[in-house]
Order: sequence, then structure tokens, then C-alpha cells
Amino acid sequence: MREVSAMKVTDEELVGIIRTRPDPMQGGETALLISRYSPVIRLKAAKLRNKDIDTEDLCQEGYLALFDAIRAYDSSKGAFSTFAGRCISNRMINAAAKARGSLEKADNFDFTLVPDSSTSTDDYLISKEDDTALTEKMLMVLSEKEYNVFRLYLDGYSYKQIAEKTGITPKSADNALSRAKKKLKELL
Repeated sequence: MREVSAMKVTDEELVGIIRTRPDPMQGGETALLISRYSPVIRLKAAKLRNKDIDTEDLCQEGYLALFDAIRAYDSSKGAFSTFAGRCISNRMINAAAKARGSLEKADNFDFTLVPDSSTSTDDYLISKEDDTALTEKMLMVLSEKEYNVFRLYLDGYSYKQIAEKTGITPKSADNALSRAKKKLKELL
């Protein structure tokens, strides 16, 4: 099979290549797709962890959801990133609810029924978290305070935790985050 350039191939193309292989783990396409979605999975896990389920268990659920998304994706219904993000979120939310005992049959989720929706600013930025060019653009448009608050928010911290880490009030953290989101939405 052909060699895939990591920077030039879309998620949809990767899914197409992966589906043509008898063993999806053969070749580097699956690893590339996993590496693209790992920051999203880790962030969602950090936000959902609680006393009943830890981050690693949630990450495992997220990776399983990514594999399910690869199998169930229908390109006629929208972008893979939107579909995969929804699948990952739903599976992890269900796992957290099941761990709390508030969901009886979370494992029977049908990923083909997930509706498509547009990607939010947060999800787009998370998926591009490791992109140096995006970080440079963020630093150009955001104040230092806004950038620090936004990064902590992406890492899963609450307003109260952000306030404690940065030495500001929770309301000031909320305001800085709102300004950062507005500026970044205009940038994108």
C-alpha cells in the first residue's frame, strides 16, 4: 500500500485507507489517526473523571469509541472529526454515568444513530492543540491572562481551579475565558 504523508492526508482519507486493510493495525494510518484524537480523548477524560471512574478508564472508552467511529463513519453525513468527537463524548459520558450507577445499559449504544453537528470552537481548538502555528496565532490575539486561562480551561480545570492557579477571582477567569473564546472564534 502507499505511504501516507501525515500532514497532507485528511481524517476521512485515513478512515478510507484503514477500512481497506484486513488488519486495521497494519500500516501507520491507524496510529496517525489515534495520535490526532489523543489530545481530545485525554481532555474529555480529564473533564469527566470522578471518584467512580478514573482518567485511564475513560481514555480507554474514548479509544474504543474512536475505533467504533472508524467502522461506522458515513462520509455522506458530515466530517469524520464531528462524528468521532460525538462518539467519543457519548461513550465516555455513558461510562462515567454507568460507573456512578445511574445508567444501566450504557454499552449498547448504536454509534450509527449519532446526529451530525457542526464542530464547536472548543472542539476545533482541542483537535489542533499540538499545532504550533495555531498556538502562535493564539499568542498574537490573546493577552497573557486570556491565554493562560484558556489553556487551563482546555486542560479541564474549573473556573474556581483556574482562579486559584492564576491568582484571580472565578468571575475574572470567566470573563477572560469569554474574551478568549470570542477572539478565537473571530480568528477562526
